[in-house]
Amino acid sequence: MGDINYELGIDIGGTFTDLTLKEIDGSGIWNEKTPTVPKDPASGITNGLQLFKKKGIDLTKISYFVHGMTIGLNTLLQRNGTKIGLLVTTGFRDILSIQRLRLPIPYDLHSRLPDSLIERKHVYPIKERMQADGQVFTSLDMNDVDQAIDQAIEAGLEGLVVSFLHSYRNPAHELQVVERIKERAPHLYVEASSSIWTEVREYERTVIAAMNVYIQPNVKRYLETLVEHLEQEGIKAKPFITQSNGGLMEIHAAAEHPVKTLFSGPAAGVMGAVQEANASGVDNVITFDIGGTSADISLIEGGEILYTQTNELGGLPTILPSVAIYSIGAGGGSLAWIDKGGLLKVGPLSAGSDPGPACYGRGEEPALTDAFLLSGYLNSALFAGGSVGLDQNRSALAFQKIADYLGNDVLEAADQTIQVAVANMFTELSNVLEQHGIDPGDFSLMAFGGAGPVLANMVAEEIQAKQVIIPANPGNLCAQGALSANFVYDAITSRQVLLNEMDKSEWREIFAAMEQEATDWLDRQQVDTFLESTQLYHTIDARYKGQAFELEIPFHLDWLKADPSLKLAEIFHEQHKRLYGHSDPNASIELMNFKVRIVGETATNNHVGIVLNKHSMEPTERTVRINGQVYTAAIVDRTLLRPGMEIQGPAIIEQQDTTTLVLPNWKAKLDEAGNLLLKRKEMN
Repeated sequence: MGDINYELGIDIGGTFTDLTLKEIDGSGIWNEKTPTVPKDPASGITNGLQLFKKKGIDLTKISYFVHGMTIGLNTLLQRNGTKIGLLVTTGFRDILSIQRLRLPIPYDLHSRLPDSLIERKHVYPIKERMQADGQVFTSLDMNDVDQAIDQAIEAGLEGLVVSFLHSYRNPAHELQVVERIKERAPHLYVEASSSIWTEVREYERTVIAAMNVYIQPNVKRYLETLVEHLEQEGIKAKPFITQSNGGLMEIHAAAEHPVKTLFSGPAAGVMGAVQEANASGVDNVITFDIGGTSADISLIEGGEILYTQTNELGGLPTILPSVAIYSIGAGGGSLAWIDKGGLLKVGPLSAGSDPGPACYGRGEEPALTDAFLLSGYLNSALFAGGSVGLDQNRSALAFQKIADYLGNDVLEAADQTIQVAVANMFTELSNVLEQHGIDPGDFSLMAFGGAGPVLANMVAEEIQAKQVIIPANPGNLCAQGALSANFVYDAITSRQVLLNEMDKSEWREIFAAMEQEATDWLDRQQVDTFLESTQLYHTIDARYKGQAFELEIPFHLDWLKADPSLKLAEIFHEQHKRLYGHSDPNASIELMNFKVRIVGETATNNHVGIVLNKHSMEPTERTVRINGQVYTAAIVDRTLLRPGMEIQGPAIIEQQDTTTLVLPNWKAKLDEAGNLLLKRKEMN
């Protein structure tokens, strides 16, 4: 690693920008939180770097920098991306309008499909046609292409997407059109669907390519600004960006394919959770990441992260592999309000960082953080490390209108707001667990993010989780998790073929081509200095013939020494029965996608426990309101805890980046890894 002294991880959330700085040998760690600057996120990073400088840290010695970003995600959610057009095969002009013909809410006949990212008038049919086997059926008509380019320029479009039928099998026509566009209109952003993700399913493949071009200008401008800010601070390290799949990519790759970074921040949090769970010897974990705007849930089973290709964003499918993350619009900044039916609701609207909850001093609407403060959970002098002073009077004033409507006082209104938020989380979390056939009694709930530890014990009580785990630095776990991430690339080849019709030579040929593609990608990242080893993983998407959706089955190249179809069929039937309760060993199995994932494992030191305070522990007390009851809770400084120490609930455990609430019938204990474990008092 040469003369590397520091590594820096950054995660930009809706309310706070989190920064984690570590000495490269893991001997020192510094965490900072600073309010996010929505209009200029890079400025928020600069503000955080200034806090490190005030501590005497030489920023020029930062040689490893990892960044989780939400620029692309926010661009899509806010629909403020660039104006783009689409070139499609003749006859498929309405692919983005028809979508999947499903109502978003099946039982609501008034629900509507999400608006397309591209207006129909900017969709241009092109004469060409590939067959499903990759053979040319209709040659590409370049006159149509030139006419479409002229129309796009005249309409003032900034980008074009090219998505032709069956280009996953043969992308030749798409690539020819991309080159023509670059020749005639080099100022346009342009992308072929086959360059993003070569999977069958025209609609999903077209949408993901459209997303990429739609967000690319905003992301590229942000990354350029980020580099400028870093250079001004004397940081010469090349930024690496976290991806939705939990891996890293270098900054130019992120600018080219920003759609791969949509869920980068939450995914980094899950990577950090894996490290903390391993340190405490826990295999089954429900991650519970609550920031200022949302609560993100993910699953770790048997020490392995759950991945998916069926995410949605604003109603649009995102078929790229990503950490399976389920979001709820309930975070510390989520607003309390009364709906038209007179019911108390929490979220999904959030106060964000500007103006923020009422207690921050600028907002006037009641937010969940205001409810925490009124219920006695927060210490206004220590919130966010003391960088944000909290005004309880403003919280009370904001909640007065809620209290008046409910016919109670502001303290009761705040408590009921917390109960509603917990009920929302319980409902959504239960749906996720039932979908995956998981018994929460076998899982630990790991809470992080600024608001996660406040609510974790209540949610764990509702779902009857085994225990709660609070990492050493929960408020900065996403930034810390980014530092633990590896460099990851996913390659895919679509082949719709029956299992018993696959020849052994085809298996080898398909996997060898993808291995080369993945290896070439890793070489282009130029990160050999940071890697300890490289691993290749092979999987296949399979289904019973006639089904519409597939299961991802791990594939081992050793199976090619014999008949690989036998082992694959065995595992497929077992997995199908485990997930759906039935299987049919006599049915034909259809293969859809072959995949290779390359993982360049980084050499960074990942787990760092909390720094202990040498002073003696002298807990104070504070009145708190929990589920309608008033208690006197012990107030404990987490830095004063030692491994093995137990704190009986009700208690409030405070630290720089968050607050942990321990319920009356629970207790907390610090383990040897520095993680705080919450268990029911009747448990050992």
